[in-house]
Amino acid sequence: MPQSPADTAPASTEELRRRLRTELPEDTFATQPQRALWFIPLVAAAVGGIATIVVARPAWWVALLIGLAVGQCLAAMGFLAHEVLHGSIVRTKWLQTVLGYLGFAPMLVSPTLWRTWHNQVHHGRTNQGNRDPDGFGTLERYEKAPSTRFVARLAPGSRHPMSYLFFGYWFTFHGQVVLWIQSRYMRGFRRLNRRRCAIDSVVSLALWIAVAVLAGPFLAIFAVVVPLVSANFIVMSYIATNHFMRPLTKSNDPIENSMSVTTLPVLDRLHFNFSHHVEHHLFPNMSGKHAPRVRAWLQEHEADRYVSPAHWLAFSYLYRTPRVYLDATTLCDPDDPQGDYRADTRELAEILR
Repeated sequence: MPQSPADTAPASTEELRRRLRTELPEDTFATQPQRALWFIPLVAAAVGGIATIVVARPAWWVALLIGLAVGQCLAAMGFLAHEVLHGSIVRTKWLQTVLGYLGFAPMLVSPTLWRTWHNQVHHGRTNQGNRDPDGFGTLERYEKAPSTRFVARLAPGSRHPMSYLFFGYWFTFHGQVVLWIQSRYMRGFRRLNRRRCAIDSVVSLALWIAVAVLAGPFLAIFAVVVPLVSANFIVMSYIATNHFMRPLTKSNDPIENSMSVTTLPVLDRLHFNFSHHVEHHLFPNMSGKHAPRVRAWLQEHEADRYVSPAHWLAFSYLYRTPRVYLDATTLCDPDDPQGDYRADTRELAEILR
């Protein structure tokens, strides 16, 4: 049956943005070009770590540690490129693109695709039923689309064995799903240069294959697989909590359709405050550097609506709740929508808040 997402916003989001802009220091919303310098040590560490594995051929446990460190660098580069492509670090388009390649190409995602997929479609249609490419959609779509039935079984909370591997590959995999499937039928992708995106992904894949050949079959596990799996895990540990447990909404109200998480201060530093996701959706062009100021304001003025649970708690609830929407506020098992395995997003907000 057709879904009718509820318009749950009690006040104008634009009014909220105006208040924040008025009450927070002006430099909260200024570009932060100095943050681009972080690419230098991150790229150097990632390339150096992979080269060390390929050339020095260390013991497996040393290679494993290096591979995990490389994965952390790749994830951090992705978080930083996310800021760059929103224009919060540098304004020059070509430089944004170059830095975007540094951050997203290792995950086989083209910055051209990201600008359309994330900046335009996801931000413009956040948690709006079947219009947001980042969700698993409604029961209606599940029943009609074979591709949705396939990916929904991979999601945490589906109770399918493959769901327990989700965090190790999903960002890279989903990038290809968006490029080859979703961008062909979802609105908002009409002007996407799919050919350029495909070339970018193929070139990135070729570079990883070259590394694997140079490393050899055994060390390729540590030089290629471990970095990519750990980077995907880190990135998805945030992304999966952003919207999967929030209600569908007609109006794009980030406090209602998005969720932040509260993580360790050291992780916030390493991951450029990516945990501040409601804050990011309120101000996509704001650098994560000052996102904590927005969080503090929301905790004071919007405490009854703002949701930012402990990172580990939000992560655990992903495996306790289904991913397909029966209606605007109810998550259900799509194979048994009237069964006991359901979750009310309003009740989840109270638990997680």
